[in-house]
Amino acid sequence: MNSATPRRIVGVLALSLALVAGAAACSSGSKSDSTSTTTAASAPSTSGVKPVSTLTKADVIQLQEWLDTVGCDVGNNDGVIGPMTIASIKAFQKGAGLNVDGTYGPKTKAALAADAQAKKKICTLPAPTPAPVGPTGATAACTTAAITSGVSAGLGQGTTAKLDGFGCDAGWAYAYATLTPPAGSDAPSIGVTEVLAARDGKWVAQDRGVVCQAGKMPADIYNGGCLSN
Repeated sequence: MNSATPRRIVGVLALSLALVAGAAACSSGSKSDSTSTTTAASAPSTSGVKPVSTLTKADVIQLQEWLDTVGCDVGNNDGVIGPMTIASIKAFQKGAGLNVDGTYGPKTKAALAADAQAKKKICTLPAPTPAPVGPTGATAACTTAAITSGVSAGLGQGTTAKLDGFGCDAGWAYAYATLTPPAGSDAPSIGVTEVLAARDGKWVAQDRGVVCQAGKMPADIYNGGCLSN
């Protein structure tokens, strides 16, 4: 009976050491989140990190194809939720009698999938007009507030945009943002990537399918805004 006591003590000591080592590993691996805003007069400026979207690129392409099927044209089916896609979602929601908030929630998805399968034409309004291409006039401030304002311009009422990262160069900017639907909505928050151009002192969201294909922007803006899902 007493011969098992040393083994039991050794086992307890080993377990205690393992728990202490595990706690130390968790503590050393933790990271702190911080948000910073960078401005620049002549050099490119960047800030933040890319958001994680709940929708994959394949999910967005399917959404865009369904919008095309029901007559709500989104331009290029590029797998990116940009201003034209958001405008098309709002056009579908209006035509289908849903809450017009520009977010792709379960109710909107179910209705869109059903109408697309039935090849039912919902949108009778003209296709969304693409935003003006490229910077013109006075440049815009490379700040969180100014770029957030540009990203938020085309959103539905009550939907908010939180900037997760951005970069500016020569009148162009890219932005990573999380869009949160209005309170009470069943739609999830989604991460989006925008390319913007300065127009008369304000940032205007661009059609990524157009400006990225043209490639007439600084390399850092192209890499940040076009080579990102």
